[in-house]
Amino acid sequence: MMKQIIYTEWLKVKNYRTFWVMFILALIIIPASNFMLADRATSNNFKQVGKIFGNPFSFPEVWLTVASMNSYMSLLFGLLLIILVTNEYTYRTNRQNVIDGWERSQFVYAKLFWLVTISLLTLIVATVSGALIGLIYGDKPFSLEGYQYLLYYFLQLNVMLTIALLIGVLVKRAGLGIVLFIAYNMMLDQLLSFFLKRSVGPIGGLLPLQSGDELLPFPLVGKMVTTDTQYDTYVYVTAMLVYIAAGIYLVFRKVLKSDL
Repeated sequence: MMKQIIYTEWLKVKNYRTFWVMFILALIIIPASNFMLADRATSNNFKQVGKIFGNPFSFPEVWLTVASMNSYMSLLFGLLLIILVTNEYTYRTNRQNVIDGWERSQFVYAKLFWLVTISLLTLIVATVSGALIGLIYGDKPFSLEGYQYLLYYFLQLNVMLTIALLIGVLVKRAGLGIVLFIAYNMMLDQLLSFFLKRSVGPIGGLLPLQSGDELLPFPLVGKMVTTDTQYDTYVYVTAMLVYIAAGIYLVFRKVLKSDL
């Protein structure tokens, strides 16, 4: 069954230029931005700063640096997934698949295939980028110490893609879905987290995307502020796993019970 699903999805995107342009661009941005930052930060102008604060591109710190940097560049992957999902409703291909004998659940499996594929490819590219940056711009030998930060980023990306999948299934239109996704990603999650932290406390750090940010504290844009009151790591990891599971459940529920 899974082979049939993957083959069908391949046929849908094989000649889809928009998909391939966005997908390749999103993958290229990961190493490109990290290498540009590393090159600038290790130039002569910043060497004195590096002597004071340490080189964030040496092992093991480089894993945290890359993970933190990548957390700002995952938006394209979510937009890509929303386009893939909403195209099914726009062109009625999901309905045609059911007519051809698919079960409704197979539609969800097909989109989960893309979610997993995008996440794994992103993790691989980020890992290779981090290793190369550490070897080229760092001053310490290769080490996998601190690699867990890339796994935290991987979880955060899965949360983000699950939100994109859910939005796509709920709104069924690319334009509205993209607007809602960008609004939540760039404003709503952060604003809610800010106000909850001010009024309630560290529970504000348990919002879907903020849970990952709490585990990626490298002081880049927007992440220089740290709090003294944080939960243990496993709390944020558990929160992200719960969001992923809840999102997938809601997607299945929506697809299985609503009209195609």
